[in-house]
Amino acid sequence: MANRKLDLQIIKKLRGKTGKSENTIRKDISILRNSYSNLPINSVAQIYALENGISVRTKLTKDEKAALPNLQIQKPVIIKQKNKTKSKGVKIKIIEFLKYDTSDSFIQDHIYETNKTYTFKCYTATFILCRKILENLLTDIIIKKFPKNKQTKEMYYDTKRGRKKDFSEILDNLKKKTQHFGPEKTLVERIINRSQKFKDDANLKTHSWFHIVKDKSEIDDYHIQDILNMIKKLEEV
Repeated sequence: MANRKLDLQIIKKLRGKTGKSENTIRKDISILRNSYSNLPINSVAQIYALENGISVRTKLTKDEKAALPNLQIQKPVIIKQKNKTKSKGVKIKIIEFLKYDTSDSFIQDHIYETNKTYTFKCYTATFILCRKILENLLTDIIIKKFPKNKQTKEMYYDTKRGRKKDFSEILDNLKKKTQHFGPEKTLVERIINRSQKFKDDANLKTHSWFHIVKDKSEIDDYHIQDILNMIKKLEEV
């Protein structure tokens, strides 16, 4: 029994309690297992659960429970807010500022982290993360829509310097290729124009001490979700 696969009931409980996707949970447990290579996978899942302030011990077999080491795991601090009508604190619900339907766990994690910064009013961080998401999604569009050759790579990567090109260069290079998108040319142009305006403002907030975003309307006014919706539509063409 020690060699059985990760229990689906454990995955289900972790998803419900943490709000994370199955892919993210599996990836996190796999990484954690590097530190507990001698333990059954479901025992590692219990350690992961404890680190997230919950437990899946009831889902373990007798052998999996016995394999668990005596650990002093610090549970995460749950941020609470006072409720005027009740004495108990309540968990803050993460606002879904952005959503993007994808099976890519890295994109999911970036979307979730962006939503957390927005929820806790860290709007400067929200700006920077949104910029990162847009830049990488548009880079993915280039990689998916154009031939896999050096010319395509040069649209987003400086091969001489061995580093990714600036977001403004990526947008400019994509703009030069809009005719290759056929009927979707107008959609691509709209994505580029909307992203360009946001990028310019996000750059100021990234590179200057004097730009701290204290009002959520500064980020709301760019309607980033609309840009993501357009990018998603372009992906599906």
